[in-house]
Amino acid sequence: MNLARFRATSALTRPTPRAYVVGHRKPLQRRVTAVPATIRDVAAAAGVSVATVSRVTTDGGYPVGAQTRARVLAAIEELNYRPNALAGGLHQKNSRLIGVIAPDMSNPYYPEVTRGIEDVANEHGYQVLLCSTDRDPGKARSYIDALLKKRVAGLAIIGGGNEVSLEHRDVASYGASAVYIGRPSSRFSTVRAENTRAAVEMTEHLISLGHRTIAFIAGNKDSSATTARQRGWHRAMTAHGLAAGPALAESGGYTEKGGYDAASALMRREEKPTAVFAANDRMAIGAMAALADMGLRIPADVAVVGFDDIPMSAYVRPALTSVSVSARKMGYEAMRLLLRDGAPDARPKHVRVKTHLVIRDSCGGSNQPATHQVI
Repeated sequence: MNLARFRATSALTRPTPRAYVVGHRKPLQRRVTAVPATIRDVAAAAGVSVATVSRVTTDGGYPVGAQTRARVLAAIEELNYRPNALAGGLHQKNSRLIGVIAPDMSNPYYPEVTRGIEDVANEHGYQVLLCSTDRDPGKARSYIDALLKKRVAGLAIIGGGNEVSLEHRDVASYGASAVYIGRPSSRFSTVRAENTRAAVEMTEHLISLGHRTIAFIAGNKDSSATTARQRGWHRAMTAHGLAAGPALAESGGYTEKGGYDAASALMRREEKPTAVFAANDRMAIGAMAALADMGLRIPADVAVVGFDDIPMSAYVRPALTSVSVSARKMGYEAMRLLLRDGAPDARPKHVRVKTHLVIRDSCGGSNQPATHQVI
């Protein structure tokens, strides 16, 4: 509808000083404030569809030409249109909410990922709802169902465990998008660190320091991150002709107590390791406590290294050598993918976040540079 027809058919307008929308020669009419303007009024005044107005007001990643956008914005200003956030969400079949599902918020890694998601979400007018599953599949399924019923715009699933399982048809039927953080997927976009490559580099660093019996403390058995990190340890060990069998591996469940118990078990074995590589820093810190309780010196008797480089790693003594994974950047990239995946015909995209070794005192090689940065 052109502007002339808009004025003729609207009984709620009256002449005011003239103002023009970019690209139109005829003047707009300013509405009387007694009856608020609607999105259809803006569309009619700007000569565009309701969908185009919605794309401009929600800034959801849909492409809108510069001239068209200018016409819509001018019409919004002249008609004093104020979008209703709830109505906008219902019109698009979703809200301005992002659901985040994490397995264990006591792990410093997961809150940091969430902060990265929030940073980008807030910039684009989204709010974040956080749910912690405690690695309980039933709890995870309940949260997913509740979030989808709330018409969240997107779901971010943090963690490599299989307690959270999404069906593409379920997510799509609610008009939402989803991203996995730290876990592979062919149906959804993903953000992951180079776990295997980083573990190879850390193991090779220990080998370069003279260690030949290097034990590995794994996280949860169903964790894809643990699998990838253990694969890297195994690959580096076998490449150097060193043993990497079950006798040198224990599971620590990603907790400090798990790391403590795993290190205790390893040191009771006939062939005791001279170095321990834990799949995360919490287990490494637990392992350090166990070794200290046994009267062993770190790193003189046993070297210890971890993964994730959580803030505490720099403050334990000796300071913990670790693989630095920018958890906040993982969240940042995940939210960017959710914004992108909300666009029509968006296909899954897979992002890798750079990591690097942080060499501190716990491995005995703090005066030596890492073999090279992992990218």
